Amino acid sequence: MSSKIFINAIDPEECRIAKVTEGKLEEFHIENAAKEITHGNIYKGIITRVEPGLQSVFVDYGAERHGFLQKQEIHPDYFLDTPSGDQSIKNIVKRGQELLVQVSKDPVMKKGAMLSTYISLPGRYIVLMPGTDNIGVSRKIEKEEERLRLKGLVEKMKLPQGFGLIVRTAGANCTKTDLAKDLRYLLRLWKNISKKGIGEDAPSLLYKERNLVLRSIRDYLTPEVDEIVIDDEAVHHEVRDFINIISPKHTRIVKLHQSPGPIFSRFNLEDQISRIFESRVELKSGGSVVIEQTEALVAIDVNSGKGIHKKSIEQTALATNLDAAEEIARQLRLRDMGGLIVVDFIDMRESKHRLEVEKALKNHMKEDKARTKIGRISKFGLLELSRQRIRPSIEFGSYLPCRHCRGKGMLPSAETQALGLLRKLQLETLKDGITEITGVVPANVADYLLNNKRKEILDLEMRREISIRIEGDADMMPKESRILRRP
Repeated sequence: MSSKIFINAIDPEECRIAKVTEGKLEEFHIENAAKEITHGNIYKGIITRVEPGLQSVFVDYGAERHGFLQKQEIHPDYFLDTPSGDQSIKNIVKRGQELLVQVSKDPVMKKGAMLSTYISLPGRYIVLMPGTDNIGVSRKIEKEEERLRLKGLVEKMKLPQGFGLIVRTAGANCTKTDLAKDLRYLLRLWKNISKKGIGEDAPSLLYKERNLVLRSIRDYLTPEVDEIVIDDEAVHHEVRDFINIISPKHTRIVKLHQSPGPIFSRFNLEDQISRIFESRVELKSGGSVVIEQTEALVAIDVNSGKGIHKKSIEQTALATNLDAAEEIARQLRLRDMGGLIVVDFIDMRESKHRLEVEKALKNHMKEDKARTKIGRISKFGLLELSRQRIRPSIEFGSYLPCRHCRGKGMLPSAETQALGLLRKLQLETLKDGITEITGVVPANVADYLLNNKRKEILDLEMRREISIRIEGDADMMPKESRILRRP
């Protein structure tokens, strides 16, 4: 099936990239100028704190929050000499020690970036790994004969000692010349990074990953892509120049969008993109999946809804779950969701049906470039899977927590807020020397108090021999309140 890549880069504040197959959105990435993506960047950092309890260290690499580096991500070349042989974190590294680190996970919410000293430099067809001697082929390349062919080609290449590499999915069917060209480029890149690392003071940036456009072209330019359409002339030239380096034969498919209308509207993508940000996704069968992101995990609920009923409830559940498996795999790619994901499928009694749904999900997840691990459906109908967090989810740069509910998604009722103020008034009126007190609350809460709690307020005034006023503030946020005291 042919695919197309559309790049909306005309607005400097935001860049959007969509990969479409047969008119259906399959990949979507967005980068906001206000939210910098640092995944893949390489820095010279300095250890600021060693945490024996966590077997980790915190590294100042120049960001607002220090990065988190686990013991298993520290290359042995950085280990200090320990005559005792004790390999605990406090003995192998020290505070003030400098090292080269790469961001493996961007900061998320209140969590700092995850770092690694095991550097990987992705090219068009291979990933170069300085400091290791591993040679491998992407697991996405499944044909055994092709895997053996590629491994044979790589083993014949002149790879310097102390370097490893992995052939990427895009490397399938490549020639030795293609791989060797990519390798030479990456070795030159690493030489420049190493040279810069020697001369720079920590913390400092040594290598910045390519921008979203070039990263996407590098990662998603596959043989089935027959057209790349871009709406910005400068970016169009940049992409043509880049493709001319990595794959000259594809230069002809790069085109400039010159129609008067916006590029995504012209190709009917805006509606598909807007649905990515909704929590409920409708299924072809009439059912739906509800996707909720929390700080700990992603929860996905499958509902039969108005699903077409088969001969039995079991068959209806199976049909809806199979439909959901395909959509869930697609939505995880589109939304860039990572970490632990729990799917609540509709209950199925027969084990063969559960196996069928598990198999379907695994097949659809094969299209995902992120590493995934998929569990089994439990007796409660829950399936756990993990997905590599390549970059923050698309909501990271596009949405902010609601200033009213502070990200909770719900607001306390006027009654709850009113009762809360009454409790505060009861406490405040116990203080000596006060003759008048004013409670300031949102306007709807003030209305509730004056209409439904007037008796309680009068009783409190009589018991405490004090004057109580309630004022509404239309600009006050829910959950906020002020108490003003007058002697």
